[in-house]
Amino acid sequence: MSSDSRWAWSGGAAAVCVLLVGWLWPIGVGGAMPVGGDVTSFQIGLMAVLDEALAEGRLPLWNDRWGFGFPGVAESQMGVYYPPHATLYGLLGVEAAYTASMVLHVLWGGLGARWAARRFGASEAGAVLSGVSWGASGFFLIHLPHQWAYTVGSWTPWAWGLGWSILSGSSGRKAPWLLSAVLAVQILPGHFQLAFCTQVGLLAMAAGSVLSGVGGRRAAMRRSALVALPMAGAFLLASAQVVPTFQLARLAETQRDYEYLSGFASTPLHLVSLVAPELFHRSPLWRPIAWDPFHTSPEENLVYVGLVPLFLALGAIARPGPSAGAVRVLVVVLAAGLVLGLGPYVPGFVAYSRWPGFSFFRGPARWGIVATLALSILAGLGFDAVRRGDWRRPGISLVMFVFGAGAWIGLVLGLFELAIRAGDRPVDSGIITAYQLALDARPWDDGVTVVDLLGEARRPRNDLHMVADQENAGLPLPSATPLRFDRDRVGIYRAELSTTAGLMLAAVGLALLSGRRGAFSAGLLALAVVDLGLLARRRPIDEAPIRPLAEQSAVLGALSRMPVGTRTIDPMQNLAMVAGVSPVLSYRTLDLPVQPGLSAIAQVLPRDAPEAGTVLDAQRALGARGRVIGPISPGMVPGGIDALADRFDETGRLESVEVVDDPALTGWMLGTRFSKLPAGRAVRFLLLDAGPTPRAWFLPSDLADAGRLRASRGEPGELLDLLADARPLVLRSRSPEHLELDMDAEGPGTVAVAQLDYPEWHASWVDPAGDANPMAIDRVLGGWQGVRVQGPGRRTLRLDYEGRAERWGLVISAVSWSAWGLGLALSARRGRRSPRAGAPA
Repeated sequence: MSSDSRWAWSGGAAAVCVLLVGWLWPIGVGGAMPVGGDVTSFQIGLMAVLDEALAEGRLPLWNDRWGFGFPGVAESQMGVYYPPHATLYGLLGVEAAYTASMVLHVLWGGLGARWAARRFGASEAGAVLSGVSWGASGFFLIHLPHQWAYTVGSWTPWAWGLGWSILSGSSGRKAPWLLSAVLAVQILPGHFQLAFCTQVGLLAMAAGSVLSGVGGRRAAMRRSALVALPMAGAFLLASAQVVPTFQLARLAETQRDYEYLSGFASTPLHLVSLVAPELFHRSPLWRPIAWDPFHTSPEENLVYVGLVPLFLALGAIARPGPSAGAVRVLVVVLAAGLVLGLGPYVPGFVAYSRWPGFSFFRGPARWGIVATLALSILAGLGFDAVRRGDWRRPGISLVMFVFGAGAWIGLVLGLFELAIRAGDRPVDSGIITAYQLALDARPWDDGVTVVDLLGEARRPRNDLHMVADQENAGLPLPSATPLRFDRDRVGIYRAELSTTAGLMLAAVGLALLSGRRGAFSAGLLALAVVDLGLLARRRPIDEAPIRPLAEQSAVLGALSRMPVGTRTIDPMQNLAMVAGVSPVLSYRTLDLPVQPGLSAIAQVLPRDAPEAGTVLDAQRALGARGRVIGPISPGMVPGGIDALADRFDETGRLESVEVVDDPALTGWMLGTRFSKLPAGRAVRFLLLDAGPTPRAWFLPSDLADAGRLRASRGEPGELLDLLADARPLVLRSRSPEHLELDMDAEGPGTVAVAQLDYPEWHASWVDPAGDANPMAIDRVLGGWQGVRVQGPGRRTLRLDYEGRAERWGLVISAVSWSAWGLGLALSARRGRRSPRAGAPA
């Protein structure tokens, strides 16, 4: 590499980093961390468990903070074996590590797209545009709350760049080995869907290479095999994660039927986000009329790379120039991403959704990762066409593009306006009938009617979450009347389209400079950066200082003062794990549900003291000491939060009852902007402490024999009656994977442990002499563990998580990485002995 090339390379990489750091600002360098959405409700609590395990020098095989316990490595969302996680969470506190991970992976993704664009033939300037368009794209934006998305997605362009290097014949012998390693590392963060999308994108790339005859048809087929084989190797390399997750997936009760697999797809209607990213995405009033009827959500749909990059990508397709082979291949990949993203709207979905891989995941809209990256790389190639002068009269093309985009937006809004206006006039029943026919053509038979949707559009909305979402989106709130879509829609249109309209006007003005190639190219690049920078205002996350969340939240601070591992009933899903407690109502992607009926009773807001006693009975049966109720706004419960506190206090069964103001937690759950309004400041939380609560009981055989306990489905009434008469036991924990308790039995019976029954657990009774006798663990009371007691006597029960699947996975990975290292070394050695064709001898 020459000195000038080296400076161009480093300058391009630096430009991508600077622009993406600015796009994330103030997160990271600005001293802020992400909060809200899945960041706090799902992910950061899990990462706190990983952080603690790394500090203790152990693998979190079993996560005892996850409700009734759950496999930690096998569930995969912690990404235990992912090297950046081990490094960041091993060195930093959880909040700092989470923030650093987000920033570094967004930068890694942008740098990867820039590198991949160079492999596809883009200049350094075009590659910078590709990197920024990808790193700041709509896909990354809507998935900023999802650690799995930007972590896994950041590796996709690196895999594609290696794949194209192989397919184009420009790589060395090491490339297939490196591709296998990249694909393996991409699996390790634990969310396999985007890794699968990356691999299908590579297969589409290989198919496009064969169809277009890149380097000759026979050579293209041989190189395609060199792209496909590393995929199989990747799974062997990542077996440490894949094997235990496969075991859990076989046990999980998720019904992967048509309804599940077809949910959260892109729709032909929502593809308008290619040119109008805020339309349908800001106001929550759109959800019941523009999202729910199509079984999808705005959190999964935003295929946007910027107006200018989209224009340039279309130009590259129309005028491929010297990169014609690469463009043809990218068009095949783009088409695959768009078609697969439409899911059930595409003929053949029912058939291919049963295929391996496709049958594992819901959310077809996530194929947007494929379409978005293909568009970003094409944008870089299109930018080069403008700079070279290959594109005749690009200004006229830009104006035509703007008018086409405007017409598309107008058509979509016109369809909504026509329906609403027709609904106001009975004489237009023919229009309503036509709309109903269109609704009936959707790929679901759910009975939704146009009349239902018009009713939703006219329905007044003043519930807490809807109002909070409207305010957090920066949309006006009526001063005295509830929200109503039909009445407020013009203001919504204006707010959601004003930025797009301004960008379109700027593009038309920029077209006047098309005769000056340098100025026009610079203007295109600047407008793309401004466009994506403005989109950053719509990040679906908030910011907080980078310091322990338990120090920022009064509720989490109170929970952190309870004994470590205390179970809680709370509305925060996984967030309470950062305070060292175990939320029963936690959330998982792979689940084995236990005690849903009893959990529902424990969440009830009682109307009087006797009902409060029943709620506390359910809470005790679940082994939960703490309860958090909220956020509660004035008027949400009869008599307000203080009256609710009195009802619980009157039972005389609580160690403490406390009403807490917690603006930080309110902001994380309902949005920071809303938390600063008078309505947000009025929100409070109720904390209940029921004192020490057992998690294990001895049930004598005369109370319930083993057969009855195994047959029990955990019906709340039956379970409450049984545990009311059972003898509580003290369960000790040497580590999450090793539990024990002592007991002195008067006769035969069963020890029931309020922990998820999972096949990796093994039990043994240890007598006073220290001899251990293995015992089978029964599934009792609807999903808990039960160990039979054969007769009277003193003994100790030991429960140990064996982790056989985890061990086998580690062994396979270790052998595979050893073979990989040997193969890489041999290929490098052969590569030095055999120079590539065209290289000087």
